[in-house]
Amino acid sequence: MEFQLRHWRAEDAELGYWLSEEYWRQGIMSEAVQIICREAFQTFDIIRIFAEPFAYNAGSRGVLKKAGFTYEGTMRNGIYKNGQVHSYCIYSILREEMEQ
Repeated sequence: MEFQLRHWRAEDAELGYWLSEEYWRQGIMSEAVQIICREAFQTFDIIRIFAEPFAYNAGSRGVLKKAGFTYEGTMRNGIYKNGQVHSYCIYSILREEMEQ
């Protein structure tokens, strides 16, 4: 399991994560994302955490939904990686949503 929390601006941070395929579909990542986000909101003076999974990555998108993130939109053909153009989605959770 790997996490990244990048603090871009004073008010938000970007969440990235990876989990070995053998542990998929066990609820591990959804729980871990919730824990990381709670800790981030307690530790940093941020109001928003966002994540940008590839549009085709249904598993990662499901993790974010289950963790309480809101879908904000899709950036069509918004990223170039490994010689290919991909679309990605934007999800976010706000401090007040995490506190509920």
